[in-house]
Amino acid sequence: MRLKVFSLFLAIQFASFALWQGVQALEQKNTTTPVVVSSMGSVGVNLEEPSASTPHEAATPKLNALNRIRFSESSDSKNYQLLGGERKSELMQVMDKLPNEHLSTLKNLILDNNPQANRGLGGKSLIIIRGVDMDKPEEAAVLIHEIGHNVDLGYLNSPDNSTPSEFKDGRSVVYQGDPSLDFYRISWANEKARSKTAVNFDFVSGYAMTDPFEDFAETYAYYVLHNQDFVSKAQTSEALAKKYDYMKNEVFNGRVFDTGVTESGFALDQRPWDVTVLSYDLNGFLNG
Repeated sequence: MRLKVFSLFLAIQFASFALWQGVQALEQKNTTTPVVVSSMGSVGVNLEEPSASTPHEAATPKLNALNRIRFSESSDSKNYQLLGGERKSELMQVMDKLPNEHLSTLKNLILDNNPQANRGLGGKSLIIIRGVDMDKPEEAAVLIHEIGHNVDLGYLNSPDNSTPSEFKDGRSVVYQGDPSLDFYRISWANEKARSKTAVNFDFVSGYAMTDPFEDFAETYAYYVLHNQDFVSKAQTSEALAKKYDYMKNEVFNGRVFDTGVTESGFALDQRPWDVTVLSYDLNGFLNG
């Protein structure tokens, strides 16, 4: 789920504001150099401030991209502490399987340990994941879905803000030249209406049918975790074939994931509501 959708509801607006306040409070505690937590959970000092990234600029090596992200957790959306140890290592292990540049605009990742929190929220530089009541495969899938939003709204961005397109994300204009437009226009006329030719089987899930931004994030997660299944479904839909090719060529630079299991009797004519609850081999993904 995108943070802009999250902010439509007044009660949740306050929660979102509190989350940002918590992040700022963590930053204000660092009165000298910024503090980071290493992958082993120990506290260290980052002696070099990350420079501003231009679109598609990759941080190298991969460890640098992960270390630029502030990992924190909270149980009440107010009091925050830096996240370390095994929980941080598990999240980093999932993120390490994705292209380095996809993490280039992500600044904060928060585990919200409130059982009533949304499973996931994502924007240009912030991801919030519910840290309870999800098993490891679902948590990893939700994280990858939210990174899909981060890639869409952050990494894939145009420096040319002169000409608006037909799409908006809340009040934010999507400008002509934004690379994500090529994906949106496969099935969408604008952020509210699907194209006249779009049918339900042109989407990887029911949630992907709600707007072009969820379409992008769901398709991103499906490409990563269910790639072989995606290939099979793409053979039944020209639009899905275009979305697969977009992910492969424009987002992942030709990389194909060896995930998903296409078996005889595979349901090509069915779609889940949400790809993040589909079963998959997490250990195979992490160790592949």
